[in-house]
Amino acid sequence: MGGLPRLAHAAGSIVATTYPGSFDEAFKAVVGPALTRNSGGGKVTFSPLLNVDQIGKIQASRSAPPFDVVLFDEGPLIPAIEADVLEKFPVEKSKNFASIPEAFRHPQGYAPVITVQLIGIAYNPKRVKTPPTSWEDLWKPEYKGRVGLTGMGSSLGTAFMVEIAKMHGGSETSIEPAFDAIKKLLPNVGALAASPGALAALFQQGEIDIAFNYFNNVALLAAKGVDIAFAKPKSGAVAVRTSAQIVKNNQDPKLVLDYLDTAMSLEVQKGLEASPWVMMPTNKNVTLTGANLTVAKSVDDLVSHSVLLDWTKFQKMRGEWITRFNKDVKI
Repeated sequence: MGGLPRLAHAAGSIVATTYPGSFDEAFKAVVGPALTRNSGGGKVTFSPLLNVDQIGKIQASRSAPPFDVVLFDEGPLIPAIEADVLEKFPVEKSKNFASIPEAFRHPQGYAPVITVQLIGIAYNPKRVKTPPTSWEDLWKPEYKGRVGLTGMGSSLGTAFMVEIAKMHGGSETSIEPAFDAIKKLLPNVGALAASPGALAALFQQGEIDIAFNYFNNVALLAAKGVDIAFAKPKSGAVAVRTSAQIVKNNQDPKLVLDYLDTAMSLEVQKGLEASPWVMMPTNKNVTLTGANLTVAKSVDDLVSHSVLLDWTKFQKMRGEWITRFNKDVKI
């Protein structure tokens, strides 16, 4: 593969990936301006991209990678480390690392977690009168043609399938029951979205009434007046830990560190936690407010009452799972 063109070349500028949807909106609104203030004028160009697309793009041009910082959920971070495209985090140069609890620090010394995404059930409260209480509710016959799905290329889709497998007698490494269950769900499926952000947008368009999704996606749409609400399944919502990582051969190491420190700072974590973004912080000095208080009293409370999957058990299987899902799950 040939080298990919960089998205930014000027001194004092870097390129950082986000996720499509509310993540991209939040980082552009909060992190970008804060970086410019904190770094004395440094700029960041954001590139919304799913996890599975990032590693290949970096490997295609290792000496001049298209991104300087990449956003990874805990599962896709594993092969990224194995691919040797990331640098470890220089703790001794960081201003804000001390404010990140041990639970969110990487055991191998890579950059820490900067936000926790909570997965539960999104629904339209005007059309779904009784709030859902279980993943099984998506299979109810009254939701024929009104359920939304996204594929396993996202951590959201993979986490959902693992939970469905566990619900039907499978496990984190035995996902066959989930594929059997999805076949039975297909009559209820009204739309198959390309990403979590696109899945959330289907509520805004009135195409679906119920789906699994991230809490912050739901909260952002609710703040915009969309008829959407969030429910935690009785088995527990799934917490996905997300970190921003340093790409090897990045174009501005000092600005990259400024970016990571900015993302971890009390100022930015408060900004991302607040409405309309409602992203769960990892800086221990941030107090939860507003909509976040409907799902947890604190970050510690969130983690202790959520499902934390062991992605090391099944990450190597995801490629096969994604291919199979894309082939078999069609509407």
